[in-house]
Amino acid sequence: MFTHICLRTVAAALLFATPQLTLAAGADCAGESLPGVGGRNVKALRLSDGGIAAFSGMNINIDGYARAYHPRNADGGAALHLCVGARVWLPDGRSYEGSESNATCTGRFMQDLGRIAAAGWTDTTVGVVQWYGVVAEGSAKIGSRTIQGVKPILQRDGSGFYVSPTSLVDRSVADTADQRRYPNPLRVASAVVPATVLKQGVAFGSFGVAMDTRKKVAVPFVVGDAGPRIGEGSPALARQAAGLPLSDNIDRKSRFAGQVDDPSVLWVFFGGPAAAFDHQKESALAEQAKAAFDRWGGPERLARCAETVPRP
Repeated sequence: MFTHICLRTVAAALLFATPQLTLAAGADCAGESLPGVGGRNVKALRLSDGGIAAFSGMNINIDGYARAYHPRNADGGAALHLCVGARVWLPDGRSYEGSESNATCTGRFMQDLGRIAAAGWTDTTVGVVQWYGVVAEGSAKIGSRTIQGVKPILQRDGSGFYVSPTSLVDRSVADTADQRRYPNPLRVASAVVPATVLKQGVAFGSFGVAMDTRKKVAVPFVVGDAGPRIGEGSPALARQAAGLPLSDNIDRKSRFAGQVDDPSVLWVFFGGPAAAFDHQKESALAEQAKAAFDRWGGPERLARCAETVPRP
């Protein structure tokens, strides 16, 4: 479990401190604005020591969960519907997101998916599915475009679930169909970053901290996956930040526990060296994240940032 730190006492001390109270050199939140970094409506700030800070919400990303996707969706026990992890390409070159609407998800997408699967996944006269929430192999060419990752892979253990990947992997597990290759989001507090943040020096395996400023609980995390914007974390991160217990089994009712819709969550990405993930030493990431948080400035600096980082 990742360590979380209550900042209520620290924050109160800083808020009501005398004017003479200052933090150590380099432990403030001075920096420069980064327009366009972090996603729409995000006001990211590059800190003086190279980190990235911004306020956003807390959406839940369960990639890496062994029971995320199943060929029969909820009937198979999956926490997510297949439509949220795929895009359909039609023979004429048109395409659509499986999750573009509820009607598309349960209607058109599932109909097309059934036809494409029955045709062997690569018959372009029927269409193909481009998977990004599920590990998939093979490619198919529609028009002048080559679509990669069109045949979804089931987990090697025979569970019947598809493999749900993350960008951070245990490279000692070479088999991409082994779910142990990917951090368990129910136990590992991890965050998603967009490409714009990766370009600023943040890497998969580097660390950061998130805090819902209403709860004042800081949760150090590892950067584990890519996504569209700052403001996504694993269930382990979201639950701890919300003061909820971790769970080793989530379903469609509990998958979004800890979600925060308004931009009250402060996200800080420290940058710096990236750590390796070892599925046999999962708790090591928590220890490394806590140590990185302490080196960055710990609760005192985070409390100061909560007062100075611009909000959307």
